[in-house]
Amino acid sequence: MRLKSPAPADGATASPVEKPTSYRTVGSLGTGVLLVVFGGIFLLAFGLGSEKHPVGSTIGLFMMVCGAVGGLYPAAFSHPDRLAIRNPFRRVDISWPRVETLSARLSTVVETVAEEGKPHKFTIWAIPVSMHERRKSDRAITKKVRTARAESAKQAAGAGDIAGSTIGAAGYGRPKTLRDDPVETLAFADQAVVEMRDRKRMCTTSVEKAAPTKVTWTWYTLAPFGVSLALVVAAIAGAF
Repeated sequence: MRLKSPAPADGATASPVEKPTSYRTVGSLGTGVLLVVFGGIFLLAFGLGSEKHPVGSTIGLFMMVCGAVGGLYPAAFSHPDRLAIRNPFRRVDISWPRVETLSARLSTVVETVAEEGKPHKFTIWAIPVSMHERRKSDRAITKKVRTARAESAKQAAGAGDIAGSTIGAAGYGRPKTLRDDPVETLAFADQAVVEMRDRKRMCTTSVEKAAPTKVTWTWYTLAPFGVSLALVVAAIAGAF
C-alpha cells in the first residue's frame, strides 16, 4: 500500500485508468503460506505414507484450503471510481458515491448509502485493525513531536526568541518534521482508510449515475472450503 494519500495537491481528479491501490497484509499472506505448506505436508505424509490416516490427510487438505481462501485470496482494491473488496467467500464492488462511511475500529468497515431501503455494512477482511500497531504508531508520533519541540526550543533559544522557546513548536525556526505528512506514521488500517477517503473525495460521479453496489458469492472459494470440511467430518465419522 502506498504510504501517502493519492490526492493531488492541486485538487485534480484521478484518472479512470489509474492503477488501483491493493491492500494486503504481510501477516495474512505469511499465515496463508504456512497453512498451505504445512497442510500439504500433512496431506502427503498421512495420505501417501505406508500407513494411511484419512483424518490426518483430510485435515491437511482443509488446512491448505483455509490458507488459500482465508490468507492468500482476500484483498481490497482502491480504484479511482470504486472500492473492490475480495473477502473469502464474497466479492463486493462499491462505487465511491455510494460509500457513506469508512472506519477502522475493531475491524475495517465500509457502510453504503441507503439502497433498496436500507444501508449495508461490509467488513474488509484484507485490512485488519491491529491495536499493537496503532499503539506503536502513536508512540512514534509522540516521540517525533517531542523531538521536534526540543529542536524548535533550541533553535528559538539560539536566535533569542524568548516566546518561541517558551511554547516550543510554535516559535521561530519551527522544524520541518512537524510539517511532514502525518499519514506516513499511521497504522496500516488507518493509512488505508485515509487513502480510500481521498479516493472517494476525488470521485466526481453523482450518486444517481453511480453503479449500484454489487455483491457476488465466490463459489470457487466456497465450494473447496465446503468440500474439504465435509471430508474432515466424514473421516472423523469413519466413512473411509
